[in-house]
Amino acid sequence: MRIIAGFIVMIFMAGGVQAGNLLDLPDELDQGGFYVGRVAPDSRLWLGERKLKISPEGYFAFGLNWKQGGMVKFRLVDAGGVTRHQRFIVKKQKYDVQHINGLPPKMVTPPQEVLARIAEDSARVKKARATDSDRIDFRNPFIWPVRGRISGNFGNHRILNGTAKSPHTGMDIAAPKGTAIMAPLGGVVTMVSELYYTGNTLIIDHGYGVSTVFAHMETVAVREGQVIRQGEKIGTVGATGRATGPHLHWGLNWYRERLNPALVLGK
Repeated sequence: MRIIAGFIVMIFMAGGVQAGNLLDLPDELDQGGFYVGRVAPDSRLWLGERKLKISPEGYFAFGLNWKQGGMVKFRLVDAGGVTRHQRFIVKKQKYDVQHINGLPPKMVTPPQEVLARIAEDSARVKKARATDSDRIDFRNPFIWPVRGRISGNFGNHRILNGTAKSPHTGMDIAAPKGTAIMAPLGGVVTMVSELYYTGNTLIIDHGYGVSTVFAHMETVAVREGQVIRQGEKIGTVGATGRATGPHLHWGLNWYRERLNPALVLGK
């Protein structure tokens, strides 16, 4: 009976139910979190209905929406065609409401004459974030781009002069003007531009749809197309664009998904 029972369990697992953690991921995931997992080479993997890109060594990356529901589901098909399903609980995050008053009106509602420029800025950023290179810099642990006081958290809902705005899409690190900013991962610079909202802005591609954005910089020390190493100086802290004081706005993206960079940092 024991042999028969064990045989039945093996069939049940191969039939596609949860069969242990096959993806090398934490048992619980976070809203807005970024993750790197690993499966056997030549596997195929889907997150919901989306097929994930897998490196020749079996690595994959993905991120979760800031208000992702309580569970995500993966479907893994190995090289032999066997399908298995994985489910992970997603922990809910707490987001604060931040009131900022006394701002000039143009910092709350942009003037009509700059709307075309804002649209062009947005298109430029979307193009850079859509980069889907085969770089695998995303596999490495992140380092802090700059050290300082955290003055704005990911997901905060900002109310400017009483007007509700979209959730904050990164983390703000306050530091003196001119403080050096370092690349948190190696990669390739895909955008350097002066934008209406974020001033001097830089985007770095780390591969497989993973990118980081650096905004309100005083100076930019790299150029588009440049390959950079982790820890290399990429610019300095400033207050360009729509900023109330010197700080770095640091964002983390997986394709169009904006993620919480604080979750990838150590102490």
